Amino acid sequence: MDQRPLDLTRTISSSPLMAVGGFRHDGTPFDTVGVAAAEVHGYHAAENPELSSVTYAVFPAYASEISDRENEEEAWGRFRKMLQPNKLDRTEVPFVKMRYHNTRTRSMSKGDARGFAPLDTLVRELELLDGAPGSFVEWENRHGAVRRADSTGSGLTLTHDATQEPVNPGQLKAVARTSVQ
Repeated sequence: MDQRPLDLTRTISSSPLMAVGGFRHDGTPFDTVGVAAAEVHGYHAAENPELSSVTYAVFPAYASEISDRENEEEAWGRFRKMLQPNKLDRTEVPFVKMRYHNTRTRSMSKGDARGFAPLDTLVRELELLDGAPGSFVEWENRHGAVRRADSTGSGLTLTHDATQEPVNPGQLKAVARTSVQ
């Protein structure tokens, strides 16, 4: 067995935020180590810029939280606003990007791009779809898989991998929760 140390610099240099699986610690539910590059974490940036540029933030995480495809801006937002890496009793914050439009509530996301949202927001918007013809919710998980739920005049449909099927509101909530794990 190769006993050489892992070269994290080479491993993470292509991604500003990445997950390293296989982490376990008794008494915690974390299953991954998150690694954030200097441009994301900003640690020591004001006091010691030279040190900051070679410092990586390593923190316990969940596999569902990091895609390894985040660009620098997305990684910065996830690390600083959503993941709370210094909070060891935090709950899981799955990677969810979504966009939506609801004709009944008149709420919607801006533009055609999906933006990060908490899982609870995705579930709430899916619950509001029923009875709102012309409305939709589209979401993406950490693997880049996209699902779309539409409210038609006769019910709800779910599209994934070019397959469309009728669903009920309870099924949508279950799909939302399992699809982002």
